[in-house]
Amino acid sequence: MRLMHFGLTELPTPVELSSFTATISAYNYIRLTWVTQTETGMRGYYVFRAPANDLANAQVVSPMIESMNSSEQQSYIYEDRELFESGTYYYWLQANDLDGSSNFHGPVSVVYNAIGDGPAPEIPFVTQLHSVYPNPFSPTVFIPFSLAKDGAVSIKIYNSRGQMVKDFDLGAKSVGQYRISWDGTDHTGKSLANGVYHITMSTDDQVYRAKAVLLR
Repeated sequence: MRLMHFGLTELPTPVELSSFTATISAYNYIRLTWVTQTETGMRGYYVFRAPANDLANAQVVSPMIESMNSSEQQSYIYEDRELFESGTYYYWLQANDLDGSSNFHGPVSVVYNAIGDGPAPEIPFVTQLHSVYPNPFSPTVFIPFSLAKDGAVSIKIYNSRGQMVKDFDLGAKSVGQYRISWDGTDHTGKSLANGVYHITMSTDDQVYRAKAVLLR
């Protein structure tokens, strides 16, 4: 992966990026995914896009994506939903430090095929608890889910003995895709032991399940 620096003086960015990829999602959006091994003193990230491999003419397509500033591995996802023309597109990731300096990572490219002449039609959402990631995790795991209809949602986490250790009462949610994170602590903030944890998502009419392995 090429790391591009701008300015008269090269300053190290306090982030170690292990991967940066672009793929097509099930909803025909461009999904940008990046994984950091460590990140400290970071403000956050911007995603840039261009129809050619030319960073000088790339434009920002994301809001500021705040950094988690962790010494452990972290995963990020951003979906570019503003593409309406077929073609090859290039993406860069700008990493911004708290001191105002920044570096670019990339580019990564992806071939996009538009559906019709306008925006891609909406594909109905399915209520589902998706695969958690990373798995095994340390110290944070992301729990993505989607809802096909409006309703109340709660996510509970149990240890291998069936004891509930964490409860996320998310309240009423609209149709769409969501993601929460869990840092491997119980309801008192105490770090939990390594092992398998069972995740349940309850909606108004159904319960969904997944597993996550905590491995510090």
